[in-house]
Amino acid sequence: MTTVLCGVLAVGGCSSTESGNAQPSSTTDLSAATAALWDPCSQIPDSTLTSLDIDLASKRSGILGAEEPGWRICLWEENEFPPNYGISVASSVHTIAEVKAKPGNVDFAEITIAGRTGTQYRLSINDADEDCTIAFPTSTGFIQLGMLNVSSKSKSVPPCERLIPIAEAIVPLLPQ
Repeated sequence: MTTVLCGVLAVGGCSSTESGNAQPSSTTDLSAATAALWDPCSQIPDSTLTSLDIDLASKRSGILGAEEPGWRICLWEENEFPPNYGISVASSVHTIAEVKAKPGNVDFAEITIAGRTGTQYRLSINDADEDCTIAFPTSTGFIQLGMLNVSSKSKSVPPCERLIPIAEAIVPLLPQ
């Protein structure tokens, strides 16, 4: 799970002098921007997760329990394949353009889920049957949903194939 998130977490520094969306340039600004982000751990109802066969007891916030500046991250495991499928939902102050520019993010494709257009991709350090991420732009940056397979048992279902039904239930909850 951490692998999926780490590829995007290093998308780049923030600056208010770059063209496009202004991003926080100081630690104080970044702290405030992070605090204002949509929080998947508290904004996705348990009933939605239960309907998707996601183990509510497996919920974790941050990366290895640590919060990451510029991010709000929540991770779960699936009931059917624990701990093989790792599911993450993260909101960020970064942009889709930064995701696309990040070396190691590959296989980009436009995808529409629940009427909302996003960008699907994966990390080059993983095989195509190991991870899938779908990111949706927001007014504050982007929100991504990720799926990581970590065993041969769960690889019977491709990660994007498993992530799409999850995204169809969660995307309507995402802020614009």
